[in-house]
Amino acid sequence: MRNLSIFVLILILSMTAFAKKKGAPAMTSGAPGDRTCLTSKCHAGNELNTDKATILVAGLPKAYTPNEIYEITLSLQQVDAKKFGFIASAADVDGNAIGTLMSDDETKTQVLSDDKYKSRTNRQYVSHTEKAINASSKGSSPTWKLTWQAPAEGAATSNFYFAFNAANGNKKKTGDYIYTRSFEVPVATD
Repeated sequence: MRNLSIFVLILILSMTAFAKKKGAPAMTSGAPGDRTCLTSKCHAGNELNTDKATILVAGLPKAYTPNEIYEITLSLQQVDAKKFGFIASAADVDGNAIGTLMSDDETKTQVLSDDKYKSRTNRQYVSHTEKAINASSKGSSPTWKLTWQAPAEGAATSNFYFAFNAANGNKKKTGDYIYTRSFEVPVATD
């Protein structure tokens, strides 16, 4: 009986370790060459950026210092939304990855594996996890945190791209809202 219990425990732990953490698909941040969950038809039913949501993107500097680490906080509010999500990416003016994006809390955010898209872009993507999609209160998303480490050499402007989802939770692709935001952050001058 003890051996069976140990086997079951190992099986559960291994399934948990390899469980897929659902998030937005890579390359849906709205960055150049990317789609959104609206254009890829993951979520549909409303026009892009309908201005029904209040979106918070905090922590981006006005100008970045090379090698500095910045904590970025994301959230949104939309009346009647029950499920929420996001995806983020950072790129230089040519669309190449700039700096390093990291998850701040792996229960809420994740760096997406580049296995499926690395042949098309070298950008990194951070998205929500499956555990961090439910409204924290009626119409309010969880608060997601990620960090960005600026590149060691500060020569290029960094462009940040964010796509957000405010969904009705009906388990269908219809009736959901997708929003995109982008920000340009130059390198700090002395």
